[in-house]
Amino acid sequence: MDITPELAEIAGMHAGDGYLRYEGKRKEFDISGGYEEREYYDDYIIPLFNKLFGLSIKGKFFPSRGTYGFVVRKKYVLDKLKDLDFPSGKKTTIVAVPKIILESSNKLIISAFLRGYFDTDGCVTFSRKPRNASDFQQKYHYYPRIMFTTCSENLKNGFIILAEKLGFSYQWYLHKSKIKTENDRYKIQICGKGALLKWINIIDPKNSSKISRFWIWEKYGFCPPGTTYNQRINILGGELNPYKLY
Repeated sequence: MDITPELAEIAGMHAGDGYLRYEGKRKEFDISGGYEEREYYDDYIIPLFNKLFGLSIKGKFFPSRGTYGFVVRKKYVLDKLKDLDFPSGKKTTIVAVPKIILESSNKLIISAFLRGYFDTDGCVTFSRKPRNASDFQQKYHYYPRIMFTTCSENLKNGFIILAEKLGFSYQWYLHKSKIKTENDRYKIQICGKGALLKWINIIDPKNSSKISRFWIWEKYGFCPPGTTYNQRINILGGELNPYKLY
């Protein structure tokens, strides 16, 4: 099959927050995120799906799980994701980067998949140094980390291959849960100012609820932790002083 940047990005979105079921009586593709991500869904994901697949999707709230997104039951859409070798049903521990993307040398394809994955399941955080640093670095959260967490070793390995193809350095470690019913988790991080600026430039994320943290950091040199999306919009609009959050 052919792969386009648009389909690669949708594959990344599915790897992050999607659920695909093409076996049994109920066949559907379901994707949703937190309520704060409604703008991202309405302005970006839904138009992307509608354009690529000729749909007329509208977003909806799922109160029982506290998310916003949509469900698609068109067979040709499910078949596209099935052809990318995504599993039917629960994918938490087995989801992987599709082979056609993993083996691609096209940086537009690679960056599109990573964009979809970051926008749905990644995050950017900022930390401070508690000692042996300037007063500013000890007080304010200035040091950037791009973070991913997955329970799938396949997805972790695929992410690393794609990141290396784009020249990103990374660290990863395995968090083994002490709770028997919880899956082990692979945590990946890409750290530092240069890496964040390169990520923004190459990957070009679209989820404003996440990138708003970067915008604050870019403007002030730090980003307070634990803020809501509305607070971040108010900071960027000059209606909330980020220094007063400390």
